Amino acid sequence: MSIAAYDNVTELDVQNLRALVELQKSKFRAEGEVTYATRIDRLKRLKALIIENKTAFAKTTKREYNDARSYEFSLFSEFASKVEAIDYSMKHLKQWMKAESRKTNKPMNLLGGKSQVRYYPKGVVGIISPWNLPFGLTVAPLTSALAAGNRALLKPSEYVPETAALFAEVVPKYFSEDEVAVVTGGADIGQKFAELPFDHILFTGSTRVGAQVMQAAAKNLVPVTLELGGKSPVVIGRSAKLDLAGTRLTFSKLLNGGQLCLSPDYVLVPKELEEQLIARVSHEVQSMYPNLTENTDYAGVINERHYMRLQGYIDDAVAKGAKLTIVGAENDRSSKDNRRMPLHILQNVTEDMQVMHEEIFGPILPVMTYEDIAEVPDKIEPRRNPLALYYFGKDKGEQEYLLSHVQSGGVCINDITLQYVQEDLPFGGIGASGMGAYHGPEGFKNLSHARAIYSQTMIDVLPIIGARPPFGEKFRKNIGKILGAI
Repeated sequence: MSIAAYDNVTELDVQNLRALVELQKSKFRAEGEVTYATRIDRLKRLKALIIENKTAFAKTTKREYNDARSYEFSLFSEFASKVEAIDYSMKHLKQWMKAESRKTNKPMNLLGGKSQVRYYPKGVVGIISPWNLPFGLTVAPLTSALAAGNRALLKPSEYVPETAALFAEVVPKYFSEDEVAVVTGGADIGQKFAELPFDHILFTGSTRVGAQVMQAAAKNLVPVTLELGGKSPVVIGRSAKLDLAGTRLTFSKLLNGGQLCLSPDYVLVPKELEEQLIARVSHEVQSMYPNLTENTDYAGVINERHYMRLQGYIDDAVAKGAKLTIVGAENDRSSKDNRRMPLHILQNVTEDMQVMHEEIFGPILPVMTYEDIAEVPDKIEPRRNPLALYYFGKDKGEQEYLLSHVQSGGVCINDITLQYVQEDLPFGGIGASGMGAYHGPEGFKNLSHARAIYSQTMIDVLPIIGARPPFGEKFRKNIGKILGAI
């Protein structure tokens, strides 16, 4: 999504968008308590939507990838895992909804005072989803929103217009417009969508656009959850099982053609292990994706513009001295219409190369080397606050050193991306890779309002401690117990 300009949006468009938000807000206010039964019903309907429309959505996404998208990958990553997430939410929802008892200060606790936190729905949540997993990254935040008792407006990416249109066709079969509705359109509509007076906005996409969404939301003081990208590093320790690390690195790097926010972006490896790791990765590419540019298990780059963006990173790096190894095909691609890009491994990379500062989002793998683990945090720092940190090794001291010295949204040890599918773990970034989190209990809490509730008996507490004017010696004595002599 890009929200740079909106000259094509008419006043009627804006009025219709605002009317849709107000419809949902008015129904939310009229509803009052959003019961457990209501939330379970909505989650069950969302689950039915997934199961009954998986084939149509998977085939549509495949077409939007110019037929270069694995049908099986879609079924696993965008459908099966989302059904599991809904089942998890339904299993734990009753516990999440319970009021939490909190400690009450003296002397109120001795005189009947009670403190608790209850989680209430925020109201109407705007969800702006990306093109790379257009179904899954719409449904995943919607699961958290519905579990928390909210209503939602969905804005799928304009880069997958068929998928967006299918959402607009299918969602009304399962939800009334005042529960969940879909807004379609280009960047112009996206801009106005981000400026609507939601009660929360959840955006998934690039850091650059995330900053624009945050600015737009600020006009109405709307809280935001930003799930952004970032350059997630893979650190290979000397204690790593190198063959295992190479296999898992290759698998994760080439998932969806490298077009995942959690895709490993670059590798840091001990200098003496560099060639051995590259040899293993090269072997695994050939094993997993023989005849890669024609392999139906492998995803192509979404469109020509992104393909040329990736080629630009490669050309820039090579021009500045990087060593390039193409794995999986002799040429970049077999024809202009085939955007299945083979893996491009770059060695001898330097800080002046674009590929070391832009999120790659494609099958390019820069390799950096180090002599001592103490060098690694400084090498990561120019690409600070990645969405994920990946570490391979058995050295617990080394592992803890990296956890303490490298900030990241999440961490996966001895594997890659699997932290995302753990429903009981929060998914979110930090700094340039985002703010806030969803999935599981954190998603429920993030899209709820944690409301502090204090209740007191009819006993008048303040006079007991002398805290009501006129203040006297009793009050000064009680304050002195806290502050010392006064």
